[in-house]
Amino acid sequence: MNPDMRAGPNGAWNLALALAMVHLVSSLDRHLLSLVLSPIKTELSLSDTQLGFLHGTAYVLLYAAAIVPLGYLVDRFDRRRIIQAGILAWTVGTAACALAQSYPQLVLARMLVGLGQAALVPAATSLLADSFAGRGIGKPIAVFTSAATFGRGLALLGGGAALGWIGLWAPGSPLASLAPWRTLLLLSLILNLVAFAWLSAMDETPRSQGNAPRPPGIFAAAAGRWGTYLAYLGASAAAILLVQVTAAWGPTLLVRGFDLTPAASGLLFGPIVVGFGPAGNVFGGWAIDALTRQGVRAPSAWAAVIALPAALFAGAVFCLSADLVVALCALAAITFCLGFTTPAGLVAIQRMTPPGLRGRATGLFVLIVTMVSLGLGPLTVGWFSDHVFTGPAGLRQAILAVLALGALLGTLSALQAARLERLAGTDLPDDAGARKLRA
Repeated sequence: MNPDMRAGPNGAWNLALALAMVHLVSSLDRHLLSLVLSPIKTELSLSDTQLGFLHGTAYVLLYAAAIVPLGYLVDRFDRRRIIQAGILAWTVGTAACALAQSYPQLVLARMLVGLGQAALVPAATSLLADSFAGRGIGKPIAVFTSAATFGRGLALLGGGAALGWIGLWAPGSPLASLAPWRTLLLLSLILNLVAFAWLSAMDETPRSQGNAPRPPGIFAAAAGRWGTYLAYLGASAAAILLVQVTAAWGPTLLVRGFDLTPAASGLLFGPIVVGFGPAGNVFGGWAIDALTRQGVRAPSAWAAVIALPAALFAGAVFCLSADLVVALCALAAITFCLGFTTPAGLVAIQRMTPPGLRGRATGLFVLIVTMVSLGLGPLTVGWFSDHVFTGPAGLRQAILAVLALGALLGTLSALQAARLERLAGTDLPDDAGARKLRA
């Protein structure tokens, strides 16, 4: 292990890129399912509510149960080893999804994917906060979150291209007996091996607290700042809900609304996510660091206040447009705006929380955000489509209704976070690094 890793920007960025690759493949495995919901629905005779449960709620069940205990382990043990174990678990889960023969089997496999991915964000953000201590964490966390957005785009773009290729190649291959969507899930696992090998070449980063006294419990550390934590929680949950709804139902809306095949939908949606999602993430992280250097209080909150209303406007155009080109332009805009908001909550939590508690605090934060966004977002859209908006435009109306509610609540929560930070009038734990940057 290199004990001076925090002082070496090259070593820190090498670790950041390795963690970004892991986040990319985790997102790829999580979002490939959204591309193939239509063939799964046909093969297994499922309703939209069942599809929404499979994509979101099934994933989040074990994820939610495990993330806080795993965050506790993150604060005490080798974070790199914990991530490696997670990669192995969700790889097995994705393979089980590909081989499932019934809806209950699919649900169980999807739950294993969620379990494997539960420790990734707490462990990775803890590593990044230690590696970049005093140098500004907005950009490295933005690179980490942008990799997930890139993975979602790769799931659509690469998955769409692969589905077309599988249709030509599979009949003469050993996988000829599998449906194309099953073959696609199995092929995606090749990248998991690459990510595992890259992370294995990295060392565990020394923790920032060094010989500092053991920190208090997480609830004691948060005393006096509960309102601020909850406000950031509401803003982040709303923002990620919009991300998950767009990711889960955007490809299906293109299929139903414009008579596209799943492969064509992925080939159109994929480049948008690959190009505009990571750009939004990186620009959002840069903006947060720039605002911090300028002494702006609550930079994460103001990033959400700017981006969420813009995302709602773009989402309305996407849902209501009858022109494919206009819909795709709006989809690019909503993807950029939601990418801009993605790093905000994670950066705020690292700034507000003592180093020795970041794993647990991030785990609890991500748990609630994920339960709300992934557990409820896709499922609610599916239920609205089946039971509330039942006409030909039902899916469009269901998506727009959920986007509108999420953007409104998220903006109000972000404004509350900004107000509370202004009233507090004191520096957060990581602001000393920001003062050094300004100097």
